[in-house]
Amino acid sequence: MGLRAEDMLLAIEEMDKRRFDRALDDSRMQGIAYDIRFHLHPDVDASVDMGGAAVSLALRSGEIWVFRSDGHAALSLQPSVYLEKTRLKPRATKQIVLSGRAMDYATHLRWSLAKAQDTPVGIRDVEEEALDPVADD
Repeated sequence: MGLRAEDMLLAIEEMDKRRFDRALDDSRMQGIAYDIRFHLHPDVDASVDMGGAAVSLALRSGEIWVFRSDGHAALSLQPSVYLEKTRLKPRATKQIVLSGRAMDYATHLRWSLAKAQDTPVGIRDVEEEALDPVADD
């Protein structure tokens, strides 16, 4: 069980290509920096694993999920915040960040999120009242 995806940073139109070329020139041909961010829920225990090639995500249910990318971007965990309508202040959490540099009009980045342990499919980390659609009435 898992999810695989590809993000693309594209300059398709001529105007976009000219803007990209100017930004690339301004960077002295070092590339245009980008970050792709995946914000995590505060209850997820995240840690960088496999020598920085993956992030393990431990859920309260005991499930372990693994986030990986294709290696074209640096993978890191950084601080973030989680906003809840029931709290006045944000909760501290983490985010997975893929950082890289675009060098061409088309930059491709692949990533995956897959369950590491075989556990039954179902809703496990949601409070029971959150499952009841009439609980808010």
